[in-house]
Amino acid sequence: MNALRRRFLKFTTLLGAVALLWACNAPFIPVPPPGATFSSELVDDGMGGQKTVWITHGLPASSAAFAVYTVFNDTQQFGIVAVAGADGTFTGRPMDGNMGDRIRLSYETPAGAQSDSLCLLLTTEVVGSSAPLCPPAP
Repeated sequence: MNALRRRFLKFTTLLGAVALLWACNAPFIPVPPPGATFSSELVDDGMGGQKTVWITHGLPASSAAFAVYTVFNDTQQFGIVAVAGADGTFTGRPMDGNMGDRIRLSYETPAGAQSDSLCLLLTTEVVGSSAPLCPPAP
């Protein structure tokens, strides 16, 4: 009976140690960057005509205070960089683009933490919410 008790005690100790190690190494769940909206504006194209430019407006996020945002147009292969304010919002400078372009949004905090990248479709401003997420790539 003593041998059975020792085996049971060893088994429960081993099981407890495995559970403790797993709890200490729980998977990290990254938080995607807050959303953004886009507004369009007509400007002179420098050759007597006009063109549409897009301005990115970052939504508030306290976790992104003073973060450096990267707004990259995957479709046209260029982007801009903007710095957020204390509430995490930002307004990017005008950039070229076409309705429906895929825009990748990410940020880096002053402490060096980087967010995941979020893909948004370039559309006109949606009041009160972020631009729609990109559909999965074919």
